[in-house]
Amino acid sequence: MKCVNKLAAGIFLLSQTLAGAAFAASVTLSGATVDFSFDDTLPGLFGQANVAGDNLYFTPVNFSAESMNGAGFDLTKQTFNVKVTAHEGWDFSSLALTERGDYLQVGQGAKVVVSGQIRAFDTLNPLGEVASSIVPTGAYQQTDDFITQNWEASAAANLVSMSAASMINVTLQNILVAQSPSGTDTLAFIEKKYAGLNVITTPVPEADTYAMMLAGLGLVGLAAARRRAA
Repeated sequence: MKCVNKLAAGIFLLSQTLAGAAFAASVTLSGATVDFSFDDTLPGLFGQANVAGDNLYFTPVNFSAESMNGAGFDLTKQTFNVKVTAHEGWDFSSLALTERGDYLQVGQGAKVVVSGQIRAFDTLNPLGEVASSIVPTGAYQQTDDFITQNWEASAAANLVSMSAASMINVTLQNILVAQSPSGTDTLAFIEKKYAGLNVITTPVPEADTYAMMLAGLGLVGLAAARRRAA
């Protein structure tokens, strides 16, 4: 009986694993000079991923935080992970993140915040990681007329240390916070409507370009030697 139970348990666990795997699929979107690969269950609140050039972008519809009438803090977060592969003949240069949305900040003490990070590392050297915080481009204003205001935030990361990597891993962590202080008639609401991660690359010089550079340096050195001799 114990053997039968163990066999049944094993079959059940295997079926659950296979069922979970069936719901997850690897997606690859091709850009101009890079490819983006990720698990299709990961975008979450970001929504569907799209690519234009080398810009991986999202237009979420349910990524928001809200608090009213002294409810305190409301925090919404989502983290997305993507592997970026450079096409042959291209090196990584930098990352540039741009985010946009709108908000309401009504009453004394109401507060909204956009936060998070982008992080990147060479998949062959995970310890060499670079990170950059997401920072809003301007201050949030009071909106006592209940007309939503627009916000924008950005982050940038220099990839010079992993320029020759064939693949990098990029993590995009997003946080939205809304606060209405206890005992106040306040409203705080913030929503993300766009997030775009632009991967900037540079072309790898061809072998003949290197040869021309070396030849040029040689001629410069020869001319300098002649001047010294004269």
